[in-house]
Amino acid sequence: MTPVVCRDKTKQLTSHPRRAAPMVEFAATGSKIYFNGQIVPEREATVHVLSGAVKYGATVFEGICAYLGDEDRLTVFRLPEHLLRLQDSMRIMRFEHDWSVSHLSGVVTDVIKANEMHQDTHIRLSAYILSEGFLDATAPVALGCLAVGRHDKSLSDKAARAQVSSWHRIEDSSMPPRVKCSANYQNGRLATIQARADGYDEAILLTGSGKVAESAGACLMAVRDGVVITPTITGSILESVTRATLIELCESELGIEVQQREIDRTELYLCEEVFLCGSGYEVTPIVNIDGYSIGDGEVGSKTRTMFETYDAATRGRLSQYEHWLTAV
Repeated sequence: MTPVVCRDKTKQLTSHPRRAAPMVEFAATGSKIYFNGQIVPEREATVHVLSGAVKYGATVFEGICAYLGDEDRLTVFRLPEHLLRLQDSMRIMRFEHDWSVSHLSGVVTDVIKANEMHQDTHIRLSAYILSEGFLDATAPVALGCLAVGRHDKSLSDKAARAQVSSWHRIEDSSMPPRVKCSANYQNGRLATIQARADGYDEAILLTGSGKVAESAGACLMAVRDGVVITPTITGSILESVTRATLIELCESELGIEVQQREIDRTELYLCEEVFLCGSGYEVTPIVNIDGYSIGDGEVGSKTRTMFETYDAATRGRLSQYEHWLTAV
């Protein structure tokens, strides 16, 4: 028997009941979010699918952390530095706004208070192009901020294996990596998907000239011959607040020399220690790269010391860095 084909597209579309879209659960599900001037339930913090933020990735953001100190005091770590970088990103992206550092700081602390956070906290502060517009849309801009609890692991539990990716890092003349823009993360996303498919945890990207840049979501630092080495800020990397913090702690507190210079891929295989750093990553040891064990394949002593010093600074245990902390 010849099957009967329905030529009426309307009937084809309505002949089967429509399935309800699944409710996607996010880390912030059930929380309160600052969005476009108000603190609202997270399900009401929405951006239109035709906005520039969605269509073109016209969003810049900051990942910021707050830590609970020994005296049960919650403080945000290096908040002004993050807010200045957000303003730098908006400037390069030509976002039209009038938000001062003071205003942005108030948004962050208000969201933490609204969610009654009393634990280590991850904060994401974002600025979005709301209009449909075209590629050149620069307004209106909405501000969004969420705060969720952090669940930290020990250094040993965070130890990861990395692959040097075949995907090259974006560069300043195409998609400037010093701009913390959502669209830029497609570069790291491709590298991470490949690394995970190949059995690794993290991806390390090289510049177009073959020098080490950074990982998909964090800066890279290493120890070679007892000296900490890290790519320069003009080497296709994000101008990382955490990287700058660790450089200062190494030089001022630990007496460890730091060299900001070009790094060859094969140098990584010869390093005693390698680790990634960022607000979310904090200090994450890399114990294997491309199948080569780094050092003895365990978390290195300098990596551990740097993390312990960094952790002490974030929790107010080093009084000389009290100016890095913003009380909630």
